[in-house]
Amino acid sequence: MKSITIIGGITGIVLAVAAYFAELYNWTAIETAMTVGFAGYVLIITAIAYFLLSWLYKGDKKFEAL
Repeated sequence: MKSITIIGGITGIVLAVAAYFAELYNWTAIETAMTVGFAGYVLIITAIAYFLLSWLYKGDKKFEAL
């Protein structure tokens, strides 16, 4: 699951950067690029949320052991 999340996060970064350059250089299909950028942001946020929840879950397990 972690590898899928890492791939999703990296894909999100690539999509967000592509949308940034689309806006910067005024590409013709700017609406499509902005939609792709939004999807990239969603992927990035999802990956961060997964890793934060995983970290909290591991911390909870260690806390219960004490």
